[in-house]
Amino acid sequence: MSPTASADPAAVRGVVLLGLPGAGKSTVAPLVAAALGWRCVDLDRAIESAAGMSVAEIFAGQGEAFFRAWERRLTAEVLTASRGPLVLAPGAGWIEDPSHQRLVGQGLIGVHLQVDPVVAAARLRGSSEPRPLVGGSDMVGRITALRSRRESLYLQSSHTVSVDSMTPDEVAAIIVSLASG
Repeated sequence: MSPTASADPAAVRGVVLLGLPGAGKSTVAPLVAAALGWRCVDLDRAIESAAGMSVAEIFAGQGEAFFRAWERRLTAEVLTASRGPLVLAPGAGWIEDPSHQRLVGQGLIGVHLQVDPVVAAARLRGSSEPRPLVGGSDMVGRITALRSRRESLYLQSSHTVSVDSMTPDEVAAIIVSLASG
């Protein structure tokens, strides 16, 4: 992934929010999209709609490989069908796919929402949405393991925003500024 910080704003196809589960991608994406007047796509919700089942049900019944295949297909469809810039909020593991890594820097500004695993776990405990890869009694440990596996990919983003002590509106304002300028 190559940084796009100096990209021509006219060539920007959108922003992709990257980070661990609990970083706030799904919460912040619609705020950014509304402020910029761009389309917002929460990729997990798009997969659920297309597959007719929740992400947790896909993981439990079909497995992670099946989910990742949906993710690749819908990412391509969303980017091909987009008639203007968009804010893409994929799942936390989206960045592990080499085809997705190549998209960041080709008109998609990657913004890593950096979150401490303890903060992420606290946020997820307050959510009613089950998280297949981080559920269970050692949520912090599982999130920490995911961070170890993915952090080098996240850190190749164009920008990193530490979100531990920020509100979603504050995070969105920073991303709007980055995308605008």
